[in-house]
Amino acid sequence: MNHTHAVQTISATRNPDVPGVARFQIYQQTREGIYAAAFKTDSAVEAVGAFLRQSPAFEGGEVRLWDNREQHLSAWVKWTPENPGVGVSQYGRENVFQDRVLAIIARHGESREEIREAVRQGVRVLV
Repeated sequence: MNHTHAVQTISATRNPDVPGVARFQIYQQTREGIYAAAFKTDSAVEAVGAFLRQSPAFEGGEVRLWDNREQHLSAWVKWTPENPGVGVSQYGRENVFQDRVLAIIARHGESREEIREAVRQGVRVLV
């Protein structure tokens, strides 16, 4: 019996001028290995923010940010094992940006979030 496994790829419309096709699209990998669309926008800032907040569909599942205009993968999540000696497997999330501009947007967004959290902590202490 001959089994063939189809490789699942992210396919996007090749013409970015088609109405309804957003520039950026976030995809989540399902347990079946299919990449399902999770979010779309034309804004790079919104796309990066949504990508940073997007959780996988299952533990260790892939999350990808696709650029329809440039027709390339702009960012993805890399899962690395944490505490490999411990019996329970836990993975740490690393956001990998292929697009330098999107990486800069992500760093600025993370910095703003750290400042917001510090302010929230200060307010809680004062209350």
